[in-house]
Amino acid sequence: MGCGKLTVMKDEVRNIVFFDSDCLMCQGAVRWLHRLDEQDRLRFAPLQGESARTVGVALNEDSMAFYGKGELSRAALAVERLLIATGGVAALVGISMRAFPLSLRDWCYRQIAGRRLSISKSLRCGVPEPGLNEKMLD
Repeated sequence: MGCGKLTVMKDEVRNIVFFDSDCLMCQGAVRWLHRLDEQDRLRFAPLQGESARTVGVALNEDSMAFYGKGELSRAALAVERLLIATGGVAALVGISMRAFPLSLRDWCYRQIAGRRLSISKSLRCGVPEPGLNEKMLD
């Protein structure tokens, strides 16, 4: 357990956000979620890491996955569930997403996910958020 990073056992942590660590846009989303997570409900792990393999997250075209309440979600459903898990205003946004059909939400998600690497090229690497390293899993 070096550098404050943990390896997750499958039932050890309830809410894990899996993200593409090679994508600056995804890293920015993690920093934003960390700031929203005032109740310390989320943990973060790269899709390329050991925690993702332990939980059974396959690295594919999706840029984010969410493991919560023993279930793995991807795409728009993952975004909805992680926002709800965060609580507060973010939870209201997650709940309001349900007003739209999942097929439409997934289509919107795929449009962004398909362009994320080209969008990331215009972004600069951000400064790590205080306290974020303590929430990172291997």
